[in-house]
Amino acid sequence: MGENGSGLVFLEKDWDHSRLPQDLVEEAGLLGTDFELLGFKERAKLGGYACKENTIVFWADIPKRNQTNMPFHVFLAWDGNNWLSPDEVFREWELSEAEQGGYFLELDFLSISKFEEFSFKFKTLDGQWIDPPDFIPCQSEPIPGVRNFCYNKNRRGRDIIRFRVIDEKSPKSIDKWLSSKPHNLGSTLDGKQWVFRLFAPRAKKVDLLRYKESEFKSPKLTPMQLMKDGVWECKENSEGFENTYNFKVTHALSHNESTEYTKIVLDPYAKGCIDREGPGLLINPTNRKTKKNIFNPPDIKDLVIVEAHIRDILANAPANISSQERKGFTGLTKWLKSEDCYLRKMGANAVELQPVQQFDSRNKDEYHWGYMPVNYFCPSSDYATDSRKSIQEFKDLIEGFHIAGIAVILDVVYNHVGIPNHLLNIDRELYLLTDELGRLTNHSGCGNDLRCSGEPVKKLIIDSLKYWIETFDVDGFRFDLGELLGIELLKEIEYEIRKIKPGTILIAEPWSFRGRLPDTINRTGYSLWSDRSRENLLSFVQNQENKENIKKMLKGRLDHENQYPWQSINYCESHDDYAFIDRICSENDEGGMNPDKVAVEKAKLALVILLLSPGVPMISAGQDFLRSKRGIRNTYKHGEVNALDYERLNTFKDFSLEIRETINFRLSERGEFTRPHDHANCKYTDFDSGNHDALSVIISPNRSKEEFLFVCNPTPDAIKVNLTHGWTESEVVLPKNCEIKNKFLLQPSEYRLLAKNLK
Repeated sequence: MGENGSGLVFLEKDWDHSRLPQDLVEEAGLLGTDFELLGFKERAKLGGYACKENTIVFWADIPKRNQTNMPFHVFLAWDGNNWLSPDEVFREWELSEAEQGGYFLELDFLSISKFEEFSFKFKTLDGQWIDPPDFIPCQSEPIPGVRNFCYNKNRRGRDIIRFRVIDEKSPKSIDKWLSSKPHNLGSTLDGKQWVFRLFAPRAKKVDLLRYKESEFKSPKLTPMQLMKDGVWECKENSEGFENTYNFKVTHALSHNESTEYTKIVLDPYAKGCIDREGPGLLINPTNRKTKKNIFNPPDIKDLVIVEAHIRDILANAPANISSQERKGFTGLTKWLKSEDCYLRKMGANAVELQPVQQFDSRNKDEYHWGYMPVNYFCPSSDYATDSRKSIQEFKDLIEGFHIAGIAVILDVVYNHVGIPNHLLNIDRELYLLTDELGRLTNHSGCGNDLRCSGEPVKKLIIDSLKYWIETFDVDGFRFDLGELLGIELLKEIEYEIRKIKPGTILIAEPWSFRGRLPDTINRTGYSLWSDRSRENLLSFVQNQENKENIKKMLKGRLDHENQYPWQSINYCESHDDYAFIDRICSENDEGGMNPDKVAVEKAKLALVILLLSPGVPMISAGQDFLRSKRGIRNTYKHGEVNALDYERLNTFKDFSLEIRETINFRLSERGEFTRPHDHANCKYTDFDSGNHDALSVIISPNRSKEEFLFVCNPTPDAIKVNLTHGWTESEVVLPKNCEIKNKFLLQPSEYRLLAKNLK
């Protein structure tokens, strides 16, 4: 932060007039305006140099005269003159006095052009070294306490931008508007007129910008009128206009109406957009409604979920699709038509797609997990072959999943937003949560938590969710960091969207950096990610610990605060953190890229327990063939690491087939005991196998003519198991075709699921 409410942005290379400086300021949680490059001389004074077309000017920003009123003798020191060592005076490196203070040296650029970068410093004749300002990043510290200026050929002096910091609250009261529920926002077609409405009750002025099809440079500006409900509105004839638009929002500062700033924003209610900055697309509402035959997803208790990222699934997919199609919706739609599609062969009946709402990637080729949304209605333009086709292509994808019998759950992020932060630029305090000092809060870890307790934000979220159901027929939502939405909003969401689609699947991540959802969430229809299942399964197969907790998991009682088994989403791997096989093989430099037989068996046992336990199992795409992320914990920027390697389906064929058989059994009529609705649907009994190291549980379904025994060996040594009468002649359900005697050996990490007829 500089003086008089100004700030500086330092770039790693000269500014190309992109939005990068604004991005960096918003990422820092600041609201800024009036971005401009520092002038040539000002940049040189601050950073030690600046370049003209053919010369480089070095500048020492020190007074022209010393205390004796005699001029300083100042020299440039760098590797090119051995840092003026030994102490000799090189007149060719001496700086001249500038008329308005300071000293400068102008050199032919060719003399230093061979250097990519170098450090330098200024030295006076009496041995005084001039340090760079301590706040600039373009400096080096070769040894503690010694700081040098840095030259880089990519930073010729157009790399420091000044901006004005807006840190004042709006002088207009906010209380009234926090309880408002504005209606009919966005763009709607009324006969031959488009009606545009933006909720920005404290803005000084709002204008509609309409663009030509491909330029987005010289828009037609139409002033909008402020209505009593705090909504700015205008109408435009639909004929003769292109289908792209943005809003220009002007704010007054303090009580001085003459001091203002302006922001160009993407309509928060736009149904399609060109990219993260906009403009928004005008979508005819007749093209938005979904088909009449609504897909009915399985009941929550009957789900087996696979979590998937569209580009990870497609990057190496053995499918006849183009390189462009591999980047998004169309490629996956085409692959789903094949019976050889991995997602179909795996056997899961629900897919949880990592975020597909428009996120803040800077270009279509940038790999992105999607957890930085900039609009809650638009399918990502990056996943479309053309941004104007994103709606239809996403519709086709959902239909493709439904034809394959797979329900679609969207991973949605309503706790914070990405960059550009359009909501910040519309009204900082109305849409975002601030602390007692007026700073944006950071309970999401992303620096700009939404004000989910305010009615405008609540309505934005609920309207968005309704839109995805009504337009695309999606089957459910997983709420990222659901604790930040709050239990009251989550309950309101459930009430509103189940009026539209009663079978909507609702899943919440129950934590944030602020805490966890209260236990009363168990009185709702939400299922919650279970971190207990993840950690207990790992410690069980790794160290034989938590045997009692694994028994609780097999009985549907691990998450004791839940009323029903299906309220637990059980998993041991997700997009976040390490791959499960990498955690098992953590001592290896590349994690589980080449797991040994012991590690493979441990991973198999964990997944089998996961799939046989009450609750809702979730598997990360590729986990069924031991997908590894090379031991890297956070791979959100590593598309090449996350891309599924389908060669491992052959390498670990037996593993994959056994997991698929377990999925098929769980979803079969016979495997109904693994997915009870209520704890009372089954009776669970500990079984004495004659070996205290074994884990053994009998499951007796109320409405079944048979009961089941699960027994496994979590130890590193073979153990002997004794079977009582009735179990000896029982059928081995999983794995298949195993001979069972009264006494038999279980190898390390080996398991059996047996069935006994009760007739």
